[in-house]
Amino acid sequence: MKKITSNSIKLSGIVLVATLTFFSCGASREDMSNNEEKAKVFADSVSTVIQNIKQPILKEDSNRTFLRTADLSFKVKDVKTATFDIERIVNEHRGYVTSSVLESDVSYKTSTRVSKDSMLDIINYKVHNNIVLRIPNTELDKTLTEISALIDYLDYRKIKAEDVTKNFQAAKLSENRFINHKKRVEKTIDVKGKKLDQMTEAENDLLVKQELADNSKINTMELAHDVSYSTVSINIYQKETTKKETYAYTMPVEPYTPNFGSKFLTSLSDGASIFGEIILFFVKLWPIALLVTGIIALIKLVLRQKWFA
Repeated sequence: MKKITSNSIKLSGIVLVATLTFFSCGASREDMSNNEEKAKVFADSVSTVIQNIKQPILKEDSNRTFLRTADLSFKVKDVKTATFDIERIVNEHRGYVTSSVLESDVSYKTSTRVSKDSMLDIINYKVHNNIVLRIPNTELDKTLTEISALIDYLDYRKIKAEDVTKNFQAAKLSENRFINHKKRVEKTIDVKGKKLDQMTEAENDLLVKQELADNSKINTMELAHDVSYSTVSINIYQKETTKKETYAYTMPVEPYTPNFGSKFLTSLSDGASIFGEIILFFVKLWPIALLVTGIIALIKLVLRQKWFA
């Protein structure tokens, strides 16, 4: 049977008193205005009582363990400023940032010479940041609420709560089981282990059990940390930005070019050198010239002897 609260009793009393007062009045015109006023007071009283009644507080099931994660992607006005704000919010709620990759991607870049000694660069780029942070589970909702104030356009907001009660309890039971088994093995070694080969085998088995116990303990600690600190992945970006930058233009150094007089004198010198080389070339051919002259003289001598014969 449900318990009757004090607020319910007060409300029932007010309703009963107001109702009796309302219907006990006559139907004359003078009483009509009084009835209207009483009805108004009755309605205000009921409204006040309803507002003062405390709503039941829904408590979370303390027997269940949840691993909560969040994944967000949204556009901001300025990525750098938003990054600093997120880091501040995380620090205020006793969390920490595990990863923050703030970078710019250049869409395209053009360089134009706008004057004799100046250049203009036009750069279009996008700034984005992928942030991974850990927040105490009890502070997750407040943190996400404060971060939502930075959103200019929301792509998605995903929050998951995975029930890991079974995994958590299994890890604890496994850890306790390995610890108890380790104690029994140690006791057996101390009581019954006499021979060297038996001692060695038992020690090796104990070492294996100890390793399993350590791994189980580490898994339990890791799972406990994941439950205590929720993981939040945030991808933020901003509108493509155009940046213009003007800087001094350095004129290229042109190679040296001699004037006409220098070229004329150089040409005369080069021509004389070529002419001298030609003369020297023919001088170097004097043995061939001598041989050719001897052959010609021999041919003429033979032809002359045949003519006179």
